[in-house]
Amino acid sequence: IARQADIFLQIKPGTDGAMAWGLAREIIKSGTKCREFIDNFSVGYDEFAVYAERFTPELVEAETGLAAGKLIKAAAAILEAAPKVVNYVGNGLEHHENGINNIRAVACLDGLLGSVDTKGGNFLPEGAGLRDLTLYEELPLRDLKPIGADKFPVLYDFRQECHTMMAMETILSNKPYPLKGMVLTGANPVLTNPNTKKVIQALKALELFVVRDFWITETSALADYIMPADTYLERSELHCHGEYQLIGLTPKIVSFPQCQDEYMFWRGLAHRLGVGKYFPWNSEDELNDWILADSGLSREQLFAHPQGFQYKPKRYEKYRDTKLKTPSGKFEFASEYLRDYGYEYLPEYIPPRYISDPDPKYPMVMITGARKVVYSHGRYRNFPRTRTAVAGPEVELHPNDAENLGVESGDLVTVTSLIGSLDIPAIVMEPKEILRGVIQITHGWKEANVNLITHDLINDPIDGFPLMKAVQVRVEKKR
Repeated sequence: IARQADIFLQIKPGTDGAMAWGLAREIIKSGTKCREFIDNFSVGYDEFAVYAERFTPELVEAETGLAAGKLIKAAAAILEAAPKVVNYVGNGLEHHENGINNIRAVACLDGLLGSVDTKGGNFLPEGAGLRDLTLYEELPLRDLKPIGADKFPVLYDFRQECHTMMAMETILSNKPYPLKGMVLTGANPVLTNPNTKKVIQALKALELFVVRDFWITETSALADYIMPADTYLERSELHCHGEYQLIGLTPKIVSFPQCQDEYMFWRGLAHRLGVGKYFPWNSEDELNDWILADSGLSREQLFAHPQGFQYKPKRYEKYRDTKLKTPSGKFEFASEYLRDYGYEYLPEYIPPRYISDPDPKYPMVMITGARKVVYSHGRYRNFPRTRTAVAGPEVELHPNDAENLGVESGDLVTVTSLIGSLDIPAIVMEPKEILRGVIQITHGWKEANVNLITHDLINDPIDGFPLMKAVQVRVEKKR
């Protein structure tokens, strides 16, 4: 994508918030911000504008490494295109120590530009009217002290999720209560969760560990029982695509009597445990009929449209007659909800610790998670046809760093963090493909699992996501 861009803003890892604030300052200073949207459909703008003043192009350059002129050029291009602008962060920014506030700062650009729910801007999808399959109202869990809900209440409020990294701590410590068993489906945490050694230690400590999968993964190899899981070809699934407001139903292609589909597995377990009333449907088809019941759609109608059925035409600027899904019902440049929890009212920028508190023993910065074509997390490396797409695990280095280390492509290096060490072949990139002082390791390789050296307990304070994309490391040529 960077190769196709008109302007590629290559910044130091974890400094996205500083860049976003710098762009915000330029937009505000230009006087062409969308006052109609700000005045009528937002809160917190005045405080936001005051805080933005400090992010001059010179300060942003010092923080991010991005030339001041390039920031100004990017702001001018964005303003020229507004409101047909989409600020999309992907799924990388949350794996930083200040990820949520960085994402908040980026999102605020939409409010300044009036590109919220506009044609060509950041469209806000409408739901298909499906019934909710959660039990959050019937069986609220907060009184049962879900793991991590006290430390990361926002994560629990929004996702009703426990905190995975703290779950590993709980298994090993029995605090705040014992966690002795686990049924895991559709995941391979030994390969994808941070601090792999602790994950393995915790899963081995469980009294009962059951995994449903259709591969012997690094995680299922630790299980007491491995149960065969169905593939997407063996079940009929509803799929919603909000960007196009389409809903589809994939047909079941094949089935094997000895393998339950996902719903029937959980239904059978629920009935044996005495909570079968929450799983009353006798088949996956009955369940899908119930989910669709309020939408005005039927399974037959969806099967007749294999390309997807548009459940509603797209309409824009819905905030004019419908409140946004925020506590205030408006676009929030600042959040009273977060302030009530003791977090920053504004999406304040806090530099990553490799900038604010560098450790001389770990002079380089590692990012992880860059995607490689045909691979997704740990998947598809076990097919002979796709296994050859990438030679294998590798650490990407800037040529100047490689020269300083005496390393050439193919040489084995040791990458060390506070968590552990990893031996991995090096690949020397072209000078513009990676910043000096930064290395990148793609995750998902069991031969060189980058999560042996990623942090599980250095977390964003708001959502608790772990630090995985600005890890201080040391790189040495393997002797």
